Amino acid sequence: MKVLYIPSGFPGIYYLFDNCIVNELRNEGHVSKSFNHFKGMESLKSNVLEFAPDLVLTMTGFILPKEMTEWLKGQNYKTAVWMTEDPYYMDRTIEIINDYDYVFTIDRAALDCYREEGHPNIFHLPLGTDPNTFIPSKNPEEQKKDDICLVGYPYPQRIELIKFLLHNTQYTIHVVGGKWSDELTHVKQDHRLKITDWKPPQEVAHYYNSAKIILNTHRPHDLAENNNSMGIINKSINNRTFDIAACGAFQLITEELDLRSYFSEEEIISFEGDEDLLEKIDFYINNDKERKRISLNAREKVLKYHTFAHRIRELTAIAQEINNI
Repeated sequence: MKVLYIPSGFPGIYYLFDNCIVNELRNEGHVSKSFNHFKGMESLKSNVLEFAPDLVLTMTGFILPKEMTEWLKGQNYKTAVWMTEDPYYMDRTIEIINDYDYVFTIDRAALDCYREEGHPNIFHLPLGTDPNTFIPSKNPEEQKKDDICLVGYPYPQRIELIKFLLHNTQYTIHVVGGKWSDELTHVKQDHRLKITDWKPPQEVAHYYNSAKIILNTHRPHDLAENNNSMGIINKSINNRTFDIAACGAFQLITEELDLRSYFSEEEIISFEGDEDLLEKIDFYINNDKERKRISLNAREKVLKYHTFAHRIRELTAIAQEINNI
């Protein structure tokens, strides 16, 4: 199959997503080509007419101009979008799903919402991990410099969680991500706390490997900066879940509705509430063998079922089956 991939246009982690998609399309034997939509409409037309793709694939669809999707549809090219920010921008995504022949979403709550809109080809497709980026340390236990690490944006619940742990434990805590220094001004002098600014995925893997426990909390559905006036509550786990597991790191994750669709309690441990978290942190920090056993189980599961290779294989198989390509 010939696939034209149009990157989302977003920076940061999306550079990794874009590279993984293009690489895995080729690894699966498809002929793929990337097109930057910032080059404009005429460039799109010439590239599409020359390449003649069986499928045009993009991520999020937020920035891709509507005139481009309309032209592609008018020329009878099959289009697909992978909604990788669901359900946090549902006000925007629900307005563009009908611009595409196939819609893939990372979240089951968004899936239900899109299907209620009557689109005939809506599919659940979580993000995967890149096992070439997220790899274990060669000497896992020797590299554990921190007790606890949290990677991600400082949403209000995460800020309060870090403050709670500093107040109620004696463990060292490392937070990695933009704006943490601004949000923890009253506690950042605490010698147990380390703050590191945003890092690219290759460096993030190092931090996953450098802590005994990785805290994996999910973005709230009702943040003021979200575009989710319908109040769709996320049901699915984030892509960080797969990345942490691929590193062979041990994580404590907030309980999500479909967590056990992917990982058993022998592979990932969840927590509900502050007291439950405290108990599990105390237990697993002091049980190296159990931590290692569980994290190795999670890594094995991820490599077997949850890489970008698996996701692209599923996506292209769906498109080929529907269109008999």
